[in-house]
Amino acid sequence: MVAAIDVKAGGLTPEGYQEIADAVGWDHRSVTQARQLIINARHIVTAWSAGDLVGMGRASGTGSHYAHLSDIAITPSLQRHGAGGAVMGHLLKLVDREIREDATVTLHATPGTEAFYERFGFKPSATPFLMTRSRSE
Repeated sequence: MVAAIDVKAGGLTPEGYQEIADAVGWDHRSVTQARQLIINARHIVTAWSAGDLVGMGRASGTGSHYAHLSDIAITPSLQRHGAGGAVMGHLLKLVDREIREDATVTLHATPGTEAFYERFGFKPSATPFLMTRSRSE
């Protein structure tokens, strides 16, 4: 049985970023690099299970016309248990509060994850792995 997943805005440390990134097999980022990614984010969402960090997501952009989602990752043992959907839902709620109705939201999907993002209104674009979501459609 999987413990309940709690999501919240914020709460990501450089060490937590490294832990999740390493768990999903991303290229290693130094503490300095991870800190810079966190600082440059407009929004950060974290997922927690039994007090442990199990997921994250970031959004950057202008705050009104454009947003880009990145670093959406869930610890492999909790993938397909709702944590990714909870992170995406919370992150999009934060982004949608500040972007215009005609704004575009983008993300780069890891190959094979496109169907997950399509559940949130994202569509493939002409650029490989780039997916877009228009609020006005």
